[in-house]
Amino acid sequence: CIVLRDDQESTPAARQAVAESLVDWCLERLAYYKAPGYVAFAPGLPLTATNKIQRADLRQLAHGLLGGDACVDTRALKKRRG
Repeated sequence: CIVLRDDQESTPAARQAVAESLVDWCLERLAYYKAPGYVAFAPGLPLTATNKIQRADLRQLAHGLLGGDACVDTRALKKRRG
């Protein structure tokens, strides 16, 4: 899940470009299987009173975003580089 800054554009084309650059960055620096297959854009992350991420609520948020307009499928970009 990605939370965009207030000054970043949130059009579908802009979200696609951000998702592709994130996956490219991951594929250059991480193992193939660690790169995300989906990138979801959320308005904010669920936090506790001490500003830690509530992981159970984050799972529910991500599950709700999957397949919607705020989610970009990046599985086609994940090709093994050798």
